[in-house]
Amino acid sequence: MEIRSRTAHPPMGGAAKWTLAYLDVAEKDGTSFLDPDQYAHAVSLFDDLASESNPRISDRQSVKKIDEFYELRDKGGILRKINLRVFFAVLDEKKLILVLGSIKKEDEGAVPNYIVRKMRNRLREATRAMEPEE
Repeated sequence: MEIRSRTAHPPMGGAAKWTLAYLDVAEKDGTSFLDPDQYAHAVSLFDDLASESNPRISDRQSVKKIDEFYELRDKGGILRKINLRVFFAVLDEKKLILVLGSIKKEDEGAVPNYIVRKMRNRLREATRAMEPEE
């Protein structure tokens, strides 16, 4: 699992307050069910989130805490019938938003436990990979 950085491009020329990064497996998740335009839309949601003072609380995006991380929720518009969930962590000490993965939510109710466990494991592995070597 590799961590990749990305320069945020907030809408309307705003300034990014957070650095964006994503796991290579998160990119594979998204591109497995989103077409290129839908994927670009999902990326733009994070560009917008990076301009927020606190990406955990957004006036413009639907964000919900799940376990040790958060989910950004979107549906309709360019996504058509896709009910998109993108999971991310906020690492305050690095001023970093780290995208862990995404799913096309099919069922009503809470995110399935196996998805929560998968994202928690990805977060732990990524956090270990970012620790300085002694």
